[in-house]
Amino acid sequence: MKIKHLLALLLCCAGLPAFAQNDDVAAAQHTILGQNSAQAGVSVSTLNTHPDAQWFPKDGFGLFIHFGLAAVHGGIDLSWGMYANKPWEDGEITPADYWKLADRWNPEHFNAEEIVSKAKKAGFKYIVFTTKHHDGYTLWPSKYSDLGVKQKMKGRDLVKEFTDACHRHGIKVGLYYSPPDWHFDAKYINWDYSGKTVMDINHQVIAGLPDKPAGHDQKRRTMVANQMRELLTQYGRIDLFWFDGGSGEISNDEIRKLQPGIVINRRNGEPGDYGDSEGALPNKRFTGWFETNDPCWPSRWWSYSTSDRMDTGADVIEKLIILRAWGGNFLANIGPCADGSIPPEALDAWEEIGNWMKHSGESVYNVTAGSFPEKDNQPTTVKKDVIYVHAFPNFHKKIILKEIKSSPRQAILLRTGASVPFSYSNGEISIQIPAGMRSRMVDTVKLIW
Repeated sequence: MKIKHLLALLLCCAGLPAFAQNDDVAAAQHTILGQNSAQAGVSVSTLNTHPDAQWFPKDGFGLFIHFGLAAVHGGIDLSWGMYANKPWEDGEITPADYWKLADRWNPEHFNAEEIVSKAKKAGFKYIVFTTKHHDGYTLWPSKYSDLGVKQKMKGRDLVKEFTDACHRHGIKVGLYYSPPDWHFDAKYINWDYSGKTVMDINHQVIAGLPDKPAGHDQKRRTMVANQMRELLTQYGRIDLFWFDGGSGEISNDEIRKLQPGIVINRRNGEPGDYGDSEGALPNKRFTGWFETNDPCWPSRWWSYSTSDRMDTGADVIEKLIILRAWGGNFLANIGPCADGSIPPEALDAWEEIGNWMKHSGESVYNVTAGSFPEKDNQPTTVKKDVIYVHAFPNFHKKIILKEIKSSPRQAILLRTGASVPFSYSNGEISIQIPAGMRSRMVDTVKLIW
């Protein structure tokens, strides 16, 4: 894997792994969706001051759920599998055959109560659920859709099942929604991603795309606005709205009138409440609220895969800590199986994460950014009168924190409660955790003043 960014280089030098999906893929996809392709390290200058929105930078750890038709196939990514001749690794299916998967999709084991309960035990504080991806399939019985659960699942409302479970368990509710709708626009899309030919929904080469009828684009905008109003008015409190494309089909002002305390991302053509990166950690320290979303289960795709690798709990914790050390959030993605169950590898990882959170979770929630890598050679997070130092596996040198005004009273290894030896001199703290006290996961030392 190529190390492209300064942060990745710094992490490797510090003994930390360089995590990255190929962010060129994210950039290419964002171009198709009409988004700013330069995702990494993008900051948002405005600040959402509503009191009900202040959970976002404090909670820090979210679960992204990409659930849709592609899971039935198991070898294509959600929506993107419909494109032929993509430059990145992905399976391929004609759009016509992709949408036929809807006739076979029966998530009989989708149990939102169980998923949310287990996610909460793992330490996730908010969950973002895909209500409609680019393929146009709505996971709620929308009055304004001709493809979705209303037509294919006897009206089963997966969005309501999800939101109700989150409300019961005190988990913040996020809804993902794609204003681009490839089912609606199917006849007017060139399904040859390379653009070398023009392909129809059967991947047959045709002379050219037909002209859109008058009012087609406005009809889509109206449909999108009406679908969003359904989502924002029928499911109680919505804490976060996660756009994936769009051009202000309804304004953020209208969204806030419907859900006053909501947090909105920046991908709908209007300024949002936080910056973001996708599939890669940011390459520079950012300002304001921030979130990185990244595939974890599986490790490269958003949708369920029968063969792709899955992240371990240790992988996810390390990515989370790096982001929290810079004041950012981590939104870890899972693609449930076609039947709605959670892959066993993900459940194993969630248990591993939850066990780590029992002893060290205080170091990632309601904290502010530390001084890594400028002054600290391992990631740090801060609370009043406390600094949390995160020693990564493979790092065995002395941990150094510079420009510290006074010596801490105590250093405690959170996993065991044991005291850790340290020294303080000339504004510098040195910590050498004895080898016998280390583990194969991140070891967190709490410095108390």
